[in-house]
Amino acid sequence: MNAECFTANRRRFFDRMEDCSAAVFFSGHYRRDTNDQLAYPFSVDRNFYYFTGIDRDGFLLILWKYGSQTTAQLFIPPVDAHYEKWQARMLRLKEAAEISGIGQVLYRYQFEEEFAKKMFSPGICKNVYLFTNIAEMHEPLTPSQVFARRVSALYPSVQILNSLPLMTELRNPKSPEEIEEITRAVNLTGGAIEHVAGLLHPGMWEYQVKAHYIHYLSLQGSGPRFRSVIAAGKNATVLHYNEAKDPCADGDMVLMDVGAVSNWYVSDVTRTLPVNGKFTEKQRIVYDIVYEALEIALGTIRVGISENEVNAAVKKHYGTALKAIGLIDDPQEVERYYFHGSGHPIGLDLHDLRDAEKTVTDGCVHTVEPGLYIAEWGMGIRIEDNVLVTASGVKNLSDHIPKKANDIENMMK
Repeated sequence: MNAECFTANRRRFFDRMEDCSAAVFFSGHYRRDTNDQLAYPFSVDRNFYYFTGIDRDGFLLILWKYGSQTTAQLFIPPVDAHYEKWQARMLRLKEAAEISGIGQVLYRYQFEEEFAKKMFSPGICKNVYLFTNIAEMHEPLTPSQVFARRVSALYPSVQILNSLPLMTELRNPKSPEEIEEITRAVNLTGGAIEHVAGLLHPGMWEYQVKAHYIHYLSLQGSGPRFRSVIAAGKNATVLHYNEAKDPCADGDMVLMDVGAVSNWYVSDVTRTLPVNGKFTEKQRIVYDIVYEALEIALGTIRVGISENEVNAAVKKHYGTALKAIGLIDDPQEVERYYFHGSGHPIGLDLHDLRDAEKTVTDGCVHTVEPGLYIAEWGMGIRIEDNVLVTASGVKNLSDHIPKKANDIENMMK
């Protein structure tokens, strides 16, 4: 991606924001790891990255609109020679301008003065946009929430607006450049899954499976964006199982819910593999039911439909199929074995921004991920694809990653 992409993203935000308004976005900060000097790996605020393409901590962005005049100002930390000796080279003003396409790049200590100017010059600022997403009450305040308190105290006549609705509208449809990044992440995931499939054997530990997966991505200059779920046997009935401490036994299956990252754009793919390379008869029956559910979901998802409608089609199929194999007597019992949604948008976040109605929008990239989790059989199966949904149809970005039972067994020979 290049500066033109980020400039276009800012332009679309300007088009949607109210007149006489300012918007502030924070890149975020490192968090210290207990008492150690080392910090947790930095994860840039996705909206800041969407507008700038910069992946650094301690940066700020102002987007300001007054009539026909729009201004973007980027604020970066001054170069610190001591920091550069111990940690990493810092970004210079010119470099930040080249990456982001922003003409006005200033130092961070100039931010408050520049923001104050926006409040009264040339007219009175009416609104300040700050991003706040749904959060648990126990979570610490974000930089945006802390800044909102200061703005309200200093400028009581200014209205604080949440930029969440605008960011949801902007980030849901993906540009060609974004689709390219997600596709690369999907392809990396597929390569890593096939790599692991060739190594998998009875007696291998879950943590070894995870290590092989991560090692493959590392060799490609990537890595997992989220905690990989590597769940063998009964562990696969726990949706977000992450202990990875048990052996992969002969006759079991291992569920791999994994992804990769490309410039912060993610993939999210699930495949379920027989540890010894061959599904048992019972496993094959359930696997085929899940595969049929995937096909139904892929045939149902389209622009304008809600995720709940896609999920209803999956549940209807399960109601008939599970009754036919004697697992349930009443379709209402499906929720004992399938208790999550049919999928979610992906992009800069694993669970990308979406509206409250969970509507599938034109140009979004969405997961489709039916599963069945039968605790009494010690069996969990999920198959997950990543699809681009447009008005002209659905393109399965992960269709090349083996998923039919026969294709999986052939991959593991």
